[in-house]
Amino acid sequence: MFKHILIPVDVEEPEFSDAALELALREIDRDGGTLHLMTVIPGFSSPLVASYFKKSEVKKAHAAVDQHLLDYTQAKLPADVQRALSVHQGNPAERIVKQAKRIGADLIIMTAHHRGKIDHALLGSNSSRVVERAGCSVLVLRP
Repeated sequence: MFKHILIPVDVEEPEFSDAALELALREIDRDGGTLHLMTVIPGFSSPLVASYFKKSEVKKAHAAVDQHLLDYTQAKLPADVQRALSVHQGNPAERIVKQAKRIGADLIIMTAHHRGKIDHALLGSNSSRVVERAGCSVLVLRP
């Protein structure tokens, strides 16, 4: 049983995380364990990117992503499961690794997307970077 499981969720395609959530529900310690669901949006804080967007638009986008993540978890998780939700900006693999360290994750469960032929041959660019850099166990599910 794990105390802190981190599950990255792509809010544009949340169904990719369904299998990870199902597995996490079997593996989480129901007596004090927490499922940490996170999503990563583009790095609006980068000077180049920020020059194209007003701060109010970035806040609106962040709030919309927050709501999508909340809606997803309310639909998929039983009410008695302890959860923590977070939205981050930047490179997905880097943010996942940083969040895992910050929360003291025991396990990261993520799904590889496999968008192209190279991704199919390899693990997937974000998944492989997380596996290489994470300080905890990482379970990567293939679709």
